[in-house]
Formats: sequence, structure tokens, C-alpha cells
Amino acid sequence: MEEREFRDRASAIYTAVLARLDQEDPDEVEGEMNAGVVRIRSRGGAVYVLNVQPPLREVWYAAGDRAWHFQWDGATGRWIDPRSGDDLEVTLGRTISAAVGKPIAFAFGPR
Repeated sequence: MEEREFRDRASAIYTAVLARLDQEDPDEVEGEMNAGVVRIRSRGGAVYVLNVQPPLREVWYAAGDRAWHFQWDGATGRWIDPRSGDDLEVTLGRTISAAVGKPIAFAFGPR
């Protein structure tokens, strides 16, 4: 993937995540972007971090003591962690839902 495509896809992720979190009560969960990093805070004080690594063409996500390095899979049109096989949309939804105590799903647009 060329850098421009990567940056466009990463920007779409950030936009979708922040827009989705804006639909929630900020006392429950809130997302903010600062210096190219999205930080998600839940009511219980948990902080989740989503950032990009352009030289590696990866999206990194940290939730508690767990971290993933997602890579674009053009065959499936998904961001997948090659070590675990986890999908970025599913992983974000699962971890944030657990923190908030209700279902929150994420979608990054057309694949």
C-alpha cells in the first residue's frame, strides 16, 4: 500500500471512531485526537490508544495490557493483526463495549 492510501485509510478510521464515540454520553466514553493519536477514555478511567505507524503501514491499538498491530488486508478489505488474526473494528468494539458495559460497534466505511 502506498503511503497516501495508508494515510487516507488511517484518517477514515480516526474520523469514524471519533464520530461514533461522539454519539455516546461523554461521561461514559469519550474520544479525542491530539498529535495524531486518538485516546479513548471510559467512565471507569480506562484509557485506550489508537495511533498509526506510517513507515510500517500499521494501525496500533492498545487496551489495558494488550496491544495489536493491524495491517491492511486487501483480500478481505479489513485491518487485521497478523499475529492474532483479530480484526480492528471487532477489537475496538469488544474492548470499548466491555469498558462501557453496553454494545458499541465501529465501522470504517466501504471496503
